[in-house]
Amino acid sequence: METASLKDLLREHIELKGLTPKKIADLAGIPERYVDMLLEGDTAKLPPAPYVHGYIAKLSGILNFDKETMWRLYQKESLLRRSGDRDRLPNNRFAARKVTRTFAIGGTVLAIALAWFGYAAYDAFTPPGLTVTVPGSESSTVAQPTILLQGTTDPTYTVTVNGSELYVNADGTFQKELRLQEGLNTVEFRAKKFMGHETKVIRNIVYFPSAQENVPETEIKPIRKINGQSTSTAE
Repeated sequence: METASLKDLLREHIELKGLTPKKIADLAGIPERYVDMLLEGDTAKLPPAPYVHGYIAKLSGILNFDKETMWRLYQKESLLRRSGDRDRLPNNRFAARKVTRTFAIGGTVLAIALAWFGYAAYDAFTPPGLTVTVPGSESSTVAQPTILLQGTTDPTYTVTVNGSELYVNADGTFQKELRLQEGLNTVEFRAKKFMGHETKVIRNIVYFPSAQENVPETEIKPIRKINGQSTSTAE
């Protein structure tokens, strides 16, 4: 096959297909003037070699010839126009682009940064978590004059009880012993973030001392048995 010229072989395949140069150009997506130049053997005005190699590859898919054989014929019959290090085949805008290592790393870093900023924004605009474990209910009644308040939160938050700041342990737990006044005691827990958002929890504790604690010591009467029965006498 290599004894024939490139233009003759192209014409032969086009005639076998029953196509015109314009139709070939439309099907291959090649400018018609370049198809005419190949059919006329006028290679001086064709684009650089890589472009022509791409044109021949496209024509081979339509005309069913061996593209490498045709390319060798073109190399023999033409003075190849090279563009040095910048010689590139025309870009196919539909082809998948090769992802470079730098681009991949940059994309990963950007994705991580966006995720971090998204989490930071979410955390900044949501109220802090605060759990009061003792007392566990909103209202409770106790008979002891003191109670050990307990709860959990994030160790980075500021926690106060009735305005007094508490120390929060590294695991997020905190506690405070509170002396109660007789009757209703309202206890206000607050957890505050650095950005200013806070959560408030209210506990109402009613302190009723036991009956024994309310009896003065001078009024306590000893108990003694008379004829097997219990009775009490004043001192």
